[in-house]
Amino acid sequence: MKQSYAERARAGMRDAILDAVERLVIDRGWDRTRMADVADAAGVSRQTVYQQFGNRDDLAQQYVLREVGRLLGAVDSALAAHRTDPLAAAGAALEAFLTGAADNLMIKGILAGDGGLLPLVTTAGLPVRQVAVDHLVAAIGEYWPALDHGDVLLFAETIVRLAISHATGPSADPQTSVRDVMRVLSPFIQQVVGK
Repeated sequence: MKQSYAERARAGMRDAILDAVERLVIDRGWDRTRMADVADAAGVSRQTVYQQFGNRDDLAQQYVLREVGRLLGAVDSALAAHRTDPLAAAGAALEAFLTGAADNLMIKGILAGDGGLLPLVTTAGLPVRQVAVDHLVAAIGEYWPALDHGDVLLFAETIVRLAISHATGPSADPQTSVRDVMRVLSPFIQQVVGK
């Protein structure tokens, strides 16, 4: 369905505000970013920021969700490239996520010590996890519709939690993390695919 001019303008303004959040997070971290700073950086009024996002916590949540959406785009591409091999698809998707996360400015900010956004992807990260799980379940269902939904949900919940953990607290490079995670998950994937 085609968006109206007003819808496109609103989406553009929201993107400009979220882009401003990203610049400020890189420059000073989330903890030291105020709504007034975001408004100034986006070239809009503070009232506009509040109207579009509600409050500071909601703005942070929307910023994090946008970044997760970008990472999920890379996951989709990896799944599509390996649609004939679920095991290879899982490894490629995890690698795409972890490699993208390693280059992601929000994740870099979290790893550099700005703990203000960390809870939104870890302890208070239910919305982020749920978006990622739902997205992954839908993608797997599209490529491998014969798989048991319960198994797909269990896999998605597990790999999303592991991916977030490895992205926000890496103990190795993405390729090593993928190798280790897939060593653990491969038997389950093979069992599910072989049913």
